[in-house]
Amino acid sequence: MKKILIILTIILILIGGIFVFFKYKNNITEIGEITEIFVPENDNKKNNDNKSIKSLTFLTNKPNKATTNDGYYYLSDDYDRLPNGKFATHLMYIDFKTKQEIHLCNNSACTHNTEDCTSVFTKNEFEIGSLLFVFNGKIYILSKIPDNDGQVSIGVLGESSNKTAESKSSVLYRLNLDGTNREKVYTFDSNVMVEDFTIGSENKLYFVTKKITNEYTSGNAYTISKERKLIYIDVNTKKENTVFSMDFKDNIDWEVIGSSDNLLVLYGIDFGRKVSNEEKNGENNEIYTKSSDVFATFNIADGSLNKIYSIYAPLSRSYTVGKDYLYYSKDGSNEVLKIDLKTGKSNVLAKLSQNYISMIIGDKILCQEYASNDTTSYFVDTNTGEVSHSSLINKTVKNSLDIIAVSGDEVLAIYDSDVTYNNDGSYTTKENKYGIISKSDLYTGKDSFKKVKMIYGGI
Repeated sequence: MKKILIILTIILILIGGIFVFFKYKNNITEIGEITEIFVPENDNKKNNDNKSIKSLTFLTNKPNKATTNDGYYYLSDDYDRLPNGKFATHLMYIDFKTKQEIHLCNNSACTHNTEDCTSVFTKNEFEIGSLLFVFNGKIYILSKIPDNDGQVSIGVLGESSNKTAESKSSVLYRLNLDGTNREKVYTFDSNVMVEDFTIGSENKLYFVTKKITNEYTSGNAYTISKERKLIYIDVNTKKENTVFSMDFKDNIDWEVIGSSDNLLVLYGIDFGRKVSNEEKNGENNEIYTKSSDVFATFNIADGSLNKIYSIYAPLSRSYTVGKDYLYYSKDGSNEVLKIDLKTGKSNVLAKLSQNYISMIIGDKILCQEYASNDTTSYFVDTNTGEVSHSSLINKTVKNSLDIIAVSGDEVLAIYDSDVTYNNDGSYTTKENKYGIISKSDLYTGKDSFKKVKMIYGGI
């Protein structure tokens, strides 16, 4: 009898050791480290050219802007009418050394309102919301329409059916850092959507593409995707190559949020079952209150999906990806978690009530309050967990600083605004004031902003 009890005890210990921790909360299991690996059914063995990739660089998942060690590029977020009647956006540059904004054009006599100006990008070619990034010493622009996967249109006439959505081809352009030598690198098929992020390595730019379908059900149109896959464009040969399928068939809509070494970092919501589009977009959000956040890594060398961490988060949450680690918080926990992307092991990096994760600046995590009553900033050291406080806020409207870009040891931010107050207490912004501050002064709250001379107004 004693032998049986000992064996049962050992079995229970081994089962319990699969997870770092677990606890039941409203009948939801909160899980720490998980070790579930899935390899898609595709031609994995044929993709040998990615096995040597050691490091991926997450270039952007935000439209219209990019940063180098010298300055900040951005495409204006509105179209201007040119004298010939066409509409165009402008590519602008803020030089961190001179503290000046310029049109990205080296012709001092240029009026910047004709198509031969290197800063002019016409509407018929370049979409508002295009991806702008710097890779291998060149500016790249992926002109694309926004990814509307998962959206719903209410009250659309039509029977219950599926129909491939019409789309405009996404186009990848390349130009020099001074705006010259603009060229078209690649045109994607018109029947695919390119997701809103870019990752680079060596001479390859990685994207996720998918086909978009409109599903009509009960008078509503749901935008859904299929045939999702990871591809890369060789910027030297200008050819597309398929890496792996990203249709994992696990009822989770995965979003790429970062990279580490040769891994893509993914985030999704696990409902525990297959959920219809009507449930996801319905007024009843019960399925979300019973769901869990789940994170995974996708290895581009062998196509394996490794689910590393899951946590019950019924309220708001925030997260960001750093080198080798995921940083996560949820509203009300008063904690910032540090999660190892290789093992899924987690620990509490810092305890603070202002634990909304905004971004990583240098070796600090910028945190703020979820409720936004406290608009100051808190910086958590990614190595030690030490917290420093900065009282810097927008001088006029008292909102949190709007961090625009980080370049080397300096930070570009909107530190003040010229506004007109309305009768209802709201305000209309006439001009935002941009300034550059050192990281060290930002961390400690020393007001040392150096004003940037703007000519266009920023975004």
